[in-house]
Amino acid sequence: MMKFLYKQDGGTIVLVALLMTAFIGLLALVIDAGNLYLEKAKIQKVVDAAALAAAQELPKDQLKATSIANQTIKLNNEDPTNFSIIYSNNSTIVEIKANKRVELFFARALGLDNPILKASATVNLMPITSGVGAVPLGVEYTTPLSYGTEVKLKVGDSTYGNFGALALTGPGAKNYETDLEKGYGFEIKVNDVLNTETGVMAGKTVTAINNRISYCPSQTYVNFTNDCKRLILVPVFKPLLIDQNKQVKQVIVVGFATFFIERVTSTSTNAEVIGRFIQTTYPGDISPTQANYGVYSFKLTK
Repeated sequence: MMKFLYKQDGGTIVLVALLMTAFIGLLALVIDAGNLYLEKAKIQKVVDAAALAAAQELPKDQLKATSIANQTIKLNNEDPTNFSIIYSNNSTIVEIKANKRVELFFARALGLDNPILKASATVNLMPITSGVGAVPLGVEYTTPLSYGTEVKLKVGDSTYGNFGALALTGPGAKNYETDLEKGYGFEIKVNDVLNTETGVMAGKTVTAINNRISYCPSQTYVNFTNDCKRLILVPVFKPLLIDQNKQVKQVIVVGFATFFIERVTSTSTNAEVIGRFIQTTYPGDISPTQANYGVYSFKLTK
């Protein structure tokens, strides 16, 4: 009888040892699985952040976009060599992919290899359909926007021809000057109807434009910060109401362009804001069907 009990005790010890081994192995898998889950979530956040950071420099500067994406990756304590950056559709789409081998803590003892985690993020740039901070200078929708080429925005006593002054806050020289220097404080949308500004605005134009230039005098259209006031949001319009003198009195907004101011000249009755249209991003609503005048905003699509 005693011999039998001893045999039972030995079997129990063996069983407990086997169960402990299985338990430790299961615990190891749980710990490693939890670590892989957290690592996957982190890598996804990194590719999301890097793609959004890169998009802010597109479509104008792919090299700078790549540099900023890599900086974002490094700031998140990741190695840029584990990430690839892909541009397409004339640099209006950026995709960032991650392939990172993650070291297992315990599961290697069970014969499992270190896995490779994958993540990706895609950001699409689309033309904007609205924006806050537009200036009261309009550009007619048929005007060729040769990006980077010097252009003169002419401001006379009323909107006439391809360019002209708009009444945003309301009519009057003071409203015009404030909106030109600081930007209109409310949202303008595609299909909004705007009145044109009448009266001599040459002096107000010169004052407002020179004040804008003074905020960032050394910046250029190829090297500027996003907060530089020399970059202005310009409504693109179609004439809606033309009087008997062929002057445009009312316009409808069909899109937006961005213009980098270089200088301003004037006579007693007219002013010319001289600069260049550029392609850039600007906060606002977007639509894939919106006519493209070189101003984009973006969203994370996957």
